Amino acid sequence: MTTQMTTKTGHPLDKNLLESLLKRRMFFTPAFEIHGPVKGLFDYGPPLCALQANFVAYWRQFFVLKERMLEVEPTILTPFNVLKTSGHVEKFSDWCVKDPKSGEIFRADHLVETVLEARLSGHQQAIGEAGVEAAEPADPKKKKKLKTKNQAVKLPEAVVTEYMSILAKIDNYGGPELGKSGLTVLCMTCADVVRPINERSQHQEPRYWR
Repeated sequence: MTTQMTTKTGHPLDKNLLESLLKRRMFFTPAFEIHGPVKGLFDYGPPLCALQANFVAYWRQFFVLKERMLEVEPTILTPFNVLKTSGHVEKFSDWCVKDPKSGEIFRADHLVETVLEARLSGHQQAIGEAGVEAAEPADPKKKKKLKTKNQAVKLPEAVVTEYMSILAKIDNYGGPELGKSGLTVLCMTCADVVRPINERSQHQEPRYWR
């Protein structure tokens, strides 16, 4: 369960109230506001400009002066062709599924990977081999959501081969592949995930969350 943020006095943090305060004190303002602001674009006011300058000065003091690295300042704009060539346009999409009961959102490929790695580890334990430890997620929230139970269950060789094949190719899966090969065919249940998606969400097509 997500911990609610609080103020230093212990009261619940009101995000809208904080945002209103920062705007009134000119920390930032939506860019092009008089023309209808664009989401994600902001103009920094004097306080935030000063704060940013302090961060940059501290960064420069450590990396440039102490570590003797060379500083460069590239463009902040990236042409479409560069993103297309790198694969960001076609492949770099995080498909997610939402548990309609708890409201939690799971990244589909991570959910599939965690469950399959747990099953393969349980298979290796069942046949007397050392289980393969699943990689620890870098994000603490992800680690909490994808906690699994390893059960020593021997799997048919064909199933093991299928799982290994999916794990090898899952980085290239899009929504349809995850929906077909990941969540529907593999039938993830409460035996696999401590906080699972329920049966209704197992068979839903993954949705793209921006």
